[in-house]
Amino acid sequence: MNRGLAAALTLIVLGCGEACASDVRLAPPEHGVYHAAHPDFGLRDDLVTAERVRRFVSLAEKDIVWSFVSFHWDRGIIFPTEACKILHKEGVVPLIGFMPWSTLAQSKPEPLYTLGAILSGVYDDALRACAREVRSLGFPIMIEFGPEANGSWFPWSGAWNGRGEDAYGEAGYPDGPERFRDSYRRVVQIFRDEGVRNVTWVFHLAPSSAPDALWNAAAYYYPGDEWVDWIGDSLYGKRRRHDDVKPFEAMMLRVYPELAALSRTKPIAILELGIADDHEGAMKARWIEEALSAISAGKYPRVKAVSWWNKTRRPDGTRSMLEIDSGPASLSAYREGVKGLIDQANWSPRQGGPHL
Repeated sequence: MNRGLAAALTLIVLGCGEACASDVRLAPPEHGVYHAAHPDFGLRDDLVTAERVRRFVSLAEKDIVWSFVSFHWDRGIIFPTEACKILHKEGVVPLIGFMPWSTLAQSKPEPLYTLGAILSGVYDDALRACAREVRSLGFPIMIEFGPEANGSWFPWSGAWNGRGEDAYGEAGYPDGPERFRDSYRRVVQIFRDEGVRNVTWVFHLAPSSAPDALWNAAAYYYPGDEWVDWIGDSLYGKRRRHDDVKPFEAMMLRVYPELAALSRTKPIAILELGIADDHEGAMKARWIEEALSAISAGKYPRVKAVSWWNKTRRPDGTRSMLEIDSGPASLSAYREGVKGLIDQANWSPRQGGPHL
């Protein structure tokens, strides 16, 4: 267990609680980079247990600040309260990914939880109930709404919600990204209206827009500094054994300036980091070493957190080979690489306004 983080969270809860008068957000560290992860909680993230958190921490030989949990809406918009409580007991901040889809089918339109329906208020009551659940927790959590919306694989992306048309909202603004931006803002505003002050809001992009079109530029999706606390991206060296390897530094040379341009002040996180193993494991170990060395050395000074994607299975149920212990060389490289990261969260309550 991360004892230092648990103590810090307890201190905040005692001074805050449900009727908290100040906003409590996860501030970036003044020095160094947080270590976070996506432990293997199953394909649906419905197997959140203390044992699975501890297994990852034991493998990594490093505590984590936050853990991601997918909040799929296919079984209803019922907030994963128990998962949050389990993580909090382990001294880990829950990062809940709001996934507004009913079928869990990628690269297809969403029949139920469309951005249009969210914007028209169809799900306001359910979202208000979620907000009240979060408020009642009495400890800080993180939320990201609609990860990787600039990619065409998720139904909340601009590609499935108007693309580059200009019939909705602001003139001259592409409808697809604009609908996502406004949906994100609506969700945040609902939580604020319900008096929720214990949420750190995260904006999560895909590393490259799909389709690669002017209307689908990442900047069109950004809700604005008033609505976001952290911004971040997903970076994978490769997702499958037979994919071509993408060098970490080459990806960061493209992604980092794009993220930094969205906001001059918000901390940046690599929200999903990973690479699939090859047959020998040497390639993965080298990639991990290069990536974590560059991050921990402060080569990208706005990057304040990194989170490894450690799920053992892909959505189709096949082995992912992304886990840090897919081979002994990979595990050794990861353990050595995260020594340069930090695991102590810097919690600080702020009065009024959404900023850290």
